[in-house]
Amino acid sequence: MGDPCFLALAASAREFSTTVSDIVRSYIEQRFDVTVTRRTTEEFLRDLLETSNVALARQRSLLEAFLQQCDFVKFAAMSLSTPDMESLRQSARAFVLATAKPEEVSAVQEAHDALPAA
Repeated sequence: MGDPCFLALAASAREFSTTVSDIVRSYIEQRFDVTVTRRTTEEFLRDLLETSNVALARQRSLLEAFLQQCDFVKFAAMSLSTPDMESLRQSARAFVLATAKPEEVSAVQEAHDALPAA
């Protein structure tokens, strides 16, 4: 049996990675009308090369790094420190801000500003 603190941190990192990945995938589906939630990261990224949506295609490298890191945590039991989790959260936020419609950017900013400090 492993160290209880390590196991709790690993479970927390896995839960966090799953949640943040699900949020980004749901956002992509709603914003770009692209099926992402029922596809593997590899399938989604491969098809992203063929998309006619320039705004989404421009973010491919950011999405690839973000989704692969989430996958490593979810499926390979990779651990994340608190700064790593914050970095993932910031990557997700940067992606949403970079791809949001101009009228949605202020709503995203307001929602973020309403979050409690870490």
